[in-house]
Amino acid sequence: MIYVEPHAGVQPVVHLIQAAHQSVFINAYLIDDRRILAAIHADTQRGVVVQVLLESRPYHVHASWVQHEFQMLINAGAEVRWAPSRFAHRYAYDHAKYIVDDAGKGRALIGTANFTYSAFHRNREYLWTTTNTTITHALAGVFEADWTRQHVGAGPRAARSLVISPGGERALLKVLQQPGPVAMESEELGDVPRISAALERKGKQVRIIVPTNLSRYDRGNLRPLQRAGVGVRYLGSPHPHAKMIVGDTLGFIGSQNISWVSLHHNREIGIILRGRALSVLRRQFNRDWSKATPTP
Repeated sequence: MIYVEPHAGVQPVVHLIQAAHQSVFINAYLIDDRRILAAIHADTQRGVVVQVLLESRPYHVHASWVQHEFQMLINAGAEVRWAPSRFAHRYAYDHAKYIVDDAGKGRALIGTANFTYSAFHRNREYLWTTTNTTITHALAGVFEADWTRQHVGAGPRAARSLVISPGGERALLKVLQQPGPVAMESEELGDVPRISAALERKGKQVRIIVPTNLSRYDRGNLRPLQRAGVGVRYLGSPHPHAKMIVGDTLGFIGSQNISWVSLHHNREIGIILRGRALSVLRRQFNRDWSKATPTP
């Protein structure tokens, strides 16, 4: 099921945490929402084991706040580990945002949203929940590999709808290159040559919404796309933190930004969507497009 933020609020995340019977795996880039922390605490009080992988060096976040997040999770009764060191240096992060109940035997959530107050009150975000065991078991496999400092094996990557980074560019290209028009909401638009080329080739069939505070560098990356006919608009509120692509047959939501680091170095998780979910994504995009402006 697809949820659109900030309309849906934090409740889809809280409900999923509350639904666990034995364990919850959480991969978090940022986490500070009090209702999520309260749900974690309630779980641990009834004997559910909650394990959290947390990014140790989120971009432009002070180290003291990250330590505060870590301690809040400990106080809630969770077991917490920093993300593997290969995702904790200048050019790599654990940026994934997902939750898995009962080691893959329950529900799972994949989204664009950090587990923060802002995500559920100020941002345009998308969440997707599932009981599809192919996906839930694959996600559990990714979490368990990162928790134990192993590399993700072939098992999780066999779930073809799951988009795992490092290595997510090919899946995004598949979505972008589908026949027909494509719409995107993207917080970033970095220099990823094959993705830029795919967008330029589609030209007028592409519409992109970006934030009004898009960086000067990323605005520069937009110019050749606009010259090729790509439609671009800027949205101020809600802030488009989303990473969303939708066309006639395929859609995508996830933690992957359009940047080389995100697709090739970070731990990121996304999902390729089909069917009824696409109408939800298209409808919300069109509403946002009507509110967005051609200039920042």
